[in-house]
Amino acid sequence: MNMNLSSNKKKKILIVNNNLATGGVQRSLINLLNHIKGEYEVTLLLFSYTGDYKQYIPKEVKIIEANLPLKILGMSQSQVKSSGYMAYFVRTIFASYTKIWNNHLPISLLVKSQGKLSGFDVAISFLHNAEEKSFYGGCNEFVLQRVQAELKIAFVHCDFSNYGGNTSKNQQNYKKFDKIAAVSEGCRQSFIEEIPELNDRTYCVYNFHDYSEYMNKGCTDPIMYSNEQLNIVTVARLSPEKGILRGIRILKRIIEKNYKVHWHIIGDGSQRNEIEKEIKINNLDNYVTLYGNQENPYRYIKNADVFLLPSFHEAAPMVFNESKYLGIPVVTTNTTSAIEMVREGIEGIICDNNEEGIYKAIKKILDNPEIINTYKNSLIKQRYTNAAAMKQFRRLIEVENL
Repeated sequence: MNMNLSSNKKKKILIVNNNLATGGVQRSLINLLNHIKGEYEVTLLLFSYTGDYKQYIPKEVKIIEANLPLKILGMSQSQVKSSGYMAYFVRTIFASYTKIWNNHLPISLLVKSQGKLSGFDVAISFLHNAEEKSFYGGCNEFVLQRVQAELKIAFVHCDFSNYGGNTSKNQQNYKKFDKIAAVSEGCRQSFIEEIPELNDRTYCVYNFHDYSEYMNKGCTDPIMYSNEQLNIVTVARLSPEKGILRGIRILKRIIEKNYKVHWHIIGDGSQRNEIEKEIKINNLDNYVTLYGNQENPYRYIKNADVFLLPSFHEAAPMVFNESKYLGIPVVTTNTTSAIEMVREGIEGIICDNNEEGIYKAIKKILDNPEIINTYKNSLIKQRYTNAAAMKQFRRLIEVENL
């Protein structure tokens, strides 16, 4: 490896991601781009140049979109269908193959369809691979196989032990990178527990945040909730790991105790129909509202009493800092980074990761509503900056500390 990078010119950084659809990884990417755009010469390669967040890419960032075969890996089934019969046919074949066997061959073939890129000091894969039966991922393989760079880095935005992609194939790929960047110390520990030989190559790099945007959007036509009830808000993908179904069972127990509470859920996903059925079965239509995906979720958070995340497992949810900055205390299950990101008794409550733990946490607030203002007063006094994240990122892209 050539260690003689010029110090008097901007480093050339290539960042690879699948798309810019609404999601935590994509939001984190946009925030990163906006913080490093002036310090480095940044190129963003997207498998598919689609998604609501593409409008927020800074003009200083050069954009490359992959060719059509690789583009399939960054598109939804409906998007591929509108791209033509051949693209839809290829995706159907590869997705079917993946469900029967795994995604190794489809990802390999699609990645190889793209020409090689060179001339970069640093190449970053920003998206981790999914579990092997999912037709999703490919950024790690692309950076390893199709990019020439002095330094190759893979970001990990997950609880590696529990998210489903902790496979032998993925582990072997991570071992080929010069560095790994985990988005919290908890994520870092989870990763090196599974691949201890990468301990010295694995760094913690916090997610970047756009705090001014959170406040501006939070104060733009904020939702006004009834003060006759406890208003709980959740912003999350409606998928099994988020624990929404168990949250509904918990809410039923609370309502049966004659507490006044309403759960406002912002987000959409594969489990929406099942969640809607559970709400009806338990006669909770008047106590749970599903708003779907919202362009401005912050207006729903701004006037809530508490933010709830009842997940089975999490990495480093950006929504924790979003809620805290808006002055809303967090109730979360004890997942990988919870203790690191939410100060118990000051910023909210970290409860046992089971239904009884969540029930007790919500009941504690209902029985002691004065603690909400105690938490909110603590949150308002805090200072929020990206200084630590920027320092971590600068250190990450230095070859000298390898």
